[in-house]
Amino acid sequence: MLLLGGIPLVFIVLLLLSSFWVASTKDRYFHQLYDEHLAILTDVMGAQQLLQQSALAPIRQYRTGWASAEATDQQVQSYLAQAEQHWRAFSAMRPELAEDGYAELDHGFAAAMAKYREWLSPAGTDALLVRILNESTVNNEIEQHISGFGAVVDAFVQQQIAAAALVRDDADLLTRRLSLAYLLGGAVLLLLMSLFIWVIQGSIRKPLDGLSQLLRQIAASSDLRLRAPEQGQDEISTAAKALNTMLSHMQQLIQDLSQGSNQLNAQALQVQHSSSDIRTGTQTQASQADLLATAVEQMSMAIRQVAELARSGADKATEAGALSDTGQQVVQHSMQTIQQLASQVNLGSEVVLKLQQDSNEISKVLDVIRKISEQTNLLALNAAIEAARAGEAGRGFSVVADEVRTLSANTHQATESIRSMIEQLQQQASSAAQAMATARQQTDLSVSLAERSEQHFDDIRQAIAGMMAVTQQIFTATDEQQQVAISTAENIHQLNHEIAQLSTAASDAAMASSELNQQAEQLAAGWQQFKA
Repeated sequence: MLLLGGIPLVFIVLLLLSSFWVASTKDRYFHQLYDEHLAILTDVMGAQQLLQQSALAPIRQYRTGWASAEATDQQVQSYLAQAEQHWRAFSAMRPELAEDGYAELDHGFAAAMAKYREWLSPAGTDALLVRILNESTVNNEIEQHISGFGAVVDAFVQQQIAAAALVRDDADLLTRRLSLAYLLGGAVLLLLMSLFIWVIQGSIRKPLDGLSQLLRQIAASSDLRLRAPEQGQDEISTAAKALNTMLSHMQQLIQDLSQGSNQLNAQALQVQHSSSDIRTGTQTQASQADLLATAVEQMSMAIRQVAELARSGADKATEAGALSDTGQQVVQHSMQTIQQLASQVNLGSEVVLKLQQDSNEISKVLDVIRKISEQTNLLALNAAIEAARAGEAGRGFSVVADEVRTLSANTHQATESIRSMIEQLQQQASSAAQAMATARQQTDLSVSLAERSEQHFDDIRQAIAGMMAVTQQIFTATDEQQQVAISTAENIHQLNHEIAQLSTAASDAAMASSELNQQAEQLAAGWQQFKA
């Protein structure tokens, strides 16, 4: 390319130099024409006019008596001074010639000046010499000296005009020669430039055709393994190297994209299966939570019955003081009631224990959900990184990865919320178990008291007060147990609601995983078009 730009530049420089030389030569001819042949004629012809016309006019007036000698002398002397000034200027400007080149001209001027001074010489007291000369003598002297100088000047002017014509002819000859040289040089230059352009065009077209054919092959076959030849040190070889580098980078990118797409597809399938398992588990937990809520409500009803029975036992104990005859029957009825209470308390303890076990199982399921959420978040982060590497082509995939990461964060937050609620439920279930244990101890004590009352029926009146106190304690305990059962039922309903939300989140995760799987399949279908 340097040669391509250098050769025309050399031709342009040569053309400029030749044009400068031509302009300088013509300028030299013009200066020679003016300085040596035209400018000097101004002073010569000025001196000729002064001597042949201006100075003769006062002489003729003086000879005819129309001017005085003094005025004539002043006018003629003034004209002669101007003529000498012109001649000195001419002598300073005229070019160097042979030794006798200006001799005749100088001699004629000197003779004319001498003749005028001779004419102005005094002839008597108040007359000039020219006054006393006869007409024929004056005319002969004018013809010989003044007109002779004019003839010499005219010959010199013609000589200068002829010399100027020679300079003009030289300039015209130079112009014709230069025109011919320009025509021949232009033809040669055009021929050389055409040959040079043909050679350069061939050297450029061949590698460009190779690059064009390579690009068409890549566009047709999507084969990124093709490479352009890199021979040479010109711009085309540089472009070929850059194209090969770009193809290598694209090939590596497609390979990385292939691996990442396969991994993403596998992880998306795994997340989809895990989400389905979570949804199934949450549905099972929801069913179990419904059963547990039903059992807690039944336990609450049983505790309410125990409270009513305890109140009835207190009434019966009051009646026992007045109806000692029926005391035995009341004691037996009380023993049966207390035994039923013990059975209900045992049932409540079993239900609370079952509630603790189920809450532990839910905690395990939540641990699995949390791990799956963390794995999903990690996979979404990897997908976002791969999308960032893909650039503009992975923008849609990056949006899907962000949505999966957001869904994973929401799942993790919901899991932690459920975990906190389950821990509260476990604490309340533990409190209920302790209350059940206390109630069971109290029922055992009531049974013991009933047995003692049966054995010591005689002391029933003294034991009525203690039994009423125990019955009041049972009433209070059952009331507390009823409140705990109600709270437990509410917590179980809340847990059921959270499990439903978890199931919904699992369904959303499964749907997102399915969409992610579809995106991964579309991405795989895209890169599989390329051969890397």
